[in-house]
Amino acid sequence: MQKTIKPRTVSGLRDYASKWPAPIIAGLFVFAWLAATSWMRPLSLPDEGRYVGVAWEMARSGNWLVPTLDTLPYFHKPPLFYWLTAGAISLFGAYEWAARLPTVLAASGAALALFVFFRRWVDEKTGRIAVLILVTMPFFFGGSQFANMDMLVAVCICLSILCAAEVVLAVKHSRPSHPLALGAAYLFAGLGLLSKGLIGIVIPSIVIGSWLIAMRQPRLLLKLYSGGALILFLAIAVPWFWITELRYPGFLDYFFIHHHVQRYLTGNFNGHQPFWFYVPVFAAVTLPWSAFLPWAVRSTGEDRRIRDLHLLMWIWLAAVLIFFSIPQSKLLGYVLPATPALAGLVALSTVNRANTYFGSWRNVTGNALIGAVVSLAIVIGYAIHYRHDISRVARQIRTEVEAGDHLVAIKHYPFSLSFYLHSVQPISVVDDWNPASVMGRDNWRKELYEAAKFDPRRGANLLLKDAELAKAFCGGRTWVFSVETAHASKLGVSLLSSAEDGC
Repeated sequence: MQKTIKPRTVSGLRDYASKWPAPIIAGLFVFAWLAATSWMRPLSLPDEGRYVGVAWEMARSGNWLVPTLDTLPYFHKPPLFYWLTAGAISLFGAYEWAARLPTVLAASGAALALFVFFRRWVDEKTGRIAVLILVTMPFFFGGSQFANMDMLVAVCICLSILCAAEVVLAVKHSRPSHPLALGAAYLFAGLGLLSKGLIGIVIPSIVIGSWLIAMRQPRLLLKLYSGGALILFLAIAVPWFWITELRYPGFLDYFFIHHHVQRYLTGNFNGHQPFWFYVPVFAAVTLPWSAFLPWAVRSTGEDRRIRDLHLLMWIWLAAVLIFFSIPQSKLLGYVLPATPALAGLVALSTVNRANTYFGSWRNVTGNALIGAVVSLAIVIGYAIHYRHDISRVARQIRTEVEAGDHLVAIKHYPFSLSFYLHSVQPISVVDDWNPASVMGRDNWRKELYEAAKFDPRRGANLLLKDAELAKAFCGGRTWVFSVETAHASKLGVSLLSSAEDGC
């Protein structure tokens, strides 16, 4: 007898979906949305090419302790991003989507954490709205598909703040806290330090400390101290820095003083902008949601938890923007940690005005659709436009380059070349390596020059002056690459020659 299969009704689909926990469903949808376009464009130069190139060298060499740029020790940033990206490349291969997978996963984790936090302290509707706002914010959407440290440290900061806030709210409102919340706050602070440095600790400390003072509850700081959690933080944060300093004396001074204190207090680095730079730019890249902020100035209703959350989100948003507005060096990715706070503010304001057009589901979904279309248009448009780059040239000659060949770059360093060539050999770079000339500008030449200080012998063999050009042609075939334009965003590489025994 033939079995009749009944069509699945809408209620049946709902019953089926109800068997899955809401966070799992939210996480899967968010990941699918953020990952859908992560494969579409080549690695951007210089940032993606630089950091993915370091991860590629880590994966191919098997040296997971020392990040290297062109096989030279590269200590501008700590290693967590390189570890995750090298792992993804090792598992899935040298593909753009694999290089961006850790960033996509981190961004998905931030959205999921925001959902769980608001579901616990407000309701599930607020959690869904906060996630919808966050993932349709063009700035967050683009950052989730950019292979560098900005999203990773933003997520660590976000999770550290939310976990600490969980502890504070539980004590203040006499509710049981999650037993792992305090340890998780320290855990993500440690991972934040390993992601991009001290901001992984400083930003959560400023936000939570300012929030407690604003609520007139500074005594709750004592509830955030735990000897066990501190040991966990130290176990995560200290070993790599300690081992690296032992192996490369002077590393700690270079990393913390030069690349933290001096970058923050001096104007010797790229990205000089006025103090007010981030406010209009952040508002522009988070449209349409930033336009809702005037309605989020004041919290409505009598619920103390809502007022506390509203205050936390405002302090979080303001702290990030103000902290990064102080130094002269300003890059857009620095303020990614402010995006979850903006999403939370708008979500809270929307729910508080549920009976108005501002708070209607129709208005929220309409703006989410606008944000989604803008996000897709930016990513797809960039992918279509950005095609004349290193990846095209590398793919053309990949099968011809052999392991014993020499690679020589003239007057530039092609950050992503080794990744796209799948090569194992370093690249000799011919340029003027006079210290006065190199240290005058914060660019790729300075990065390589400073890296060579940690391994002078290898640096002398790779960083060649014009008069040493013949040295690069000794011992077999040599591939020579040069730039077609001075603008790194339009960097082009062409094969000029392939010579046998050029000595």
